[in-house]
Amino acid sequence: MISNVFRNLFSRPATRPFPASAREPAPDARGSVDFNIESCVFCGACALRCPTEAIEVNRQERTLEFDLFRCVGCACCAEACKHGCVQMRAAYSGPTFQKPEMRFQGVPIVKAEDAER
Repeated sequence: MISNVFRNLFSRPATRPFPASAREPAPDARGSVDFNIESCVFCGACALRCPTEAIEVNRQERTLEFDLFRCVGCACCAEACKHGCVQMRAAYSGPTFQKPEMRFQGVPIVKAEDAER
């Protein structure tokens, strides 16, 4: 036990001072969800695969709602998206105390009879 005490006394601490030196995320870390709404076709595949139902897609209104507090970062939505609209960022978001509203609106679909008018 004495050798362990001396070894810890003359070595660097096992932890890092967090605000002063932030840890870089691992390359395979999933982090948080990022949406590219410009290329989204609102198919709803991401919402169907989400185990916590954090994503709601309305095809008629072309809207996508994301509940950040329900998301567990499992990346099922990113794997289900065939168009690459949902991606996982390695960066983590900080703690929040208010629920952010993440509602994305796509470009409305113009029907053929509406375009002629």
